[in-house]
Amino acid sequence: MLWLTRHHLLSEVQAGMILARPVVSDDMSILLNENSVLTESMLTLLKTWSIQSVYIKEIIREGGSHLHSFVSEREAFAGKYADIIRTLRDVFVKTRYLKQVPLAEIDELADQTIESLVKTTGVISHLAYLKPADDYILRHSLNVGVLAGLLGKWLKAKDKMLREIVLAGLLHDIGKTQIPLNILNKPGALSPEERAVIEEHPARGYKLLEDADRIPQSVKLSVFQHHERLDGSGYPLGLAGRDIADYARIIAIADIYDAMSSQRVYSGPLNPFGVVAEVFGEMFTGLDPAVALPFVSNVRDSLIGFIVRLSDGSEARVVYLDRERPAQPVVKLAGGDYIDLERRKDLTILEVVAS
Repeated sequence: MLWLTRHHLLSEVQAGMILARPVVSDDMSILLNENSVLTESMLTLLKTWSIQSVYIKEIIREGGSHLHSFVSEREAFAGKYADIIRTLRDVFVKTRYLKQVPLAEIDELADQTIESLVKTTGVISHLAYLKPADDYILRHSLNVGVLAGLLGKWLKAKDKMLREIVLAGLLHDIGKTQIPLNILNKPGALSPEERAVIEEHPARGYKLLEDADRIPQSVKLSVFQHHERLDGSGYPLGLAGRDIADYARIIAIADIYDAMSSQRVYSGPLNPFGVVAEVFGEMFTGLDPAVALPFVSNVRDSLIGFIVRLSDGSEARVVYLDRERPAQPVVKLAGGDYIDLERRKDLTILEVVAS
């Protein structure tokens, strides 16, 4: 009998399912062994231990139908993503040349993004699987909408609030439609004057939306404030603490995560482990810990199982990530040896090979 290993949030797991990998505690103790058949009492214990997700064995049916289903899910996600990108491109082009946001299309985009992408199981893995394409701003805007919606779900946002968070993510960079293309697409480092123009995009975005009655004020504020930081180091106003709107705190984290993990015209991507470490490092300074901690915890759990290439050229599977050092996981080599990258300072993760 053949098996397919799939990552599941604990809320999706039911009694009778079989663990594909051990459940490990923060101190590297094995809580439940691989091949354990989960019972209701085990699921209760997993919740008590604050385990967010596990890997489950699922049977590949005769003819590989289950595997085909898994591949089809990923392909379906990519197809829906491409459809939304096409609509988003139309919105951004109209906004650039008409200097007015087509609100009906934006409403439809928010609904499509929630139903087609945000509610899909394994979103982080699916986003990592997508191949980079041209037009970073479109991909980034959609990714931030998806990641913000995902974070909203983790923060227990419901219906209207979740939709507004996704809408804020989709629109957060709409002001860049009013930035000259020669600056926006410049491949090299920006001059101080060009950087100042780029930093006008939150204010320009707010101005585009200011008179749109159907856009909630909370969304407009998040567009204006998504580059503000709790310690006052952000822009455009240098706001601090509670002066920054709630949605803006969510968009800030989604924005940072996607920007750092994407190929941009002026910078290559960080691997997701490094990005999670960066977000973790900014908690209590620039980023709101009440928002950043759930994000780091959930994304960290979703990265377990990724196959990575190490700096010595070897490939390994991530089997454990500590809460306080997400950039240095424990990995398992193809030969069966385990390496703790916190102790092996000579080795680093170069890239994700497969998710």
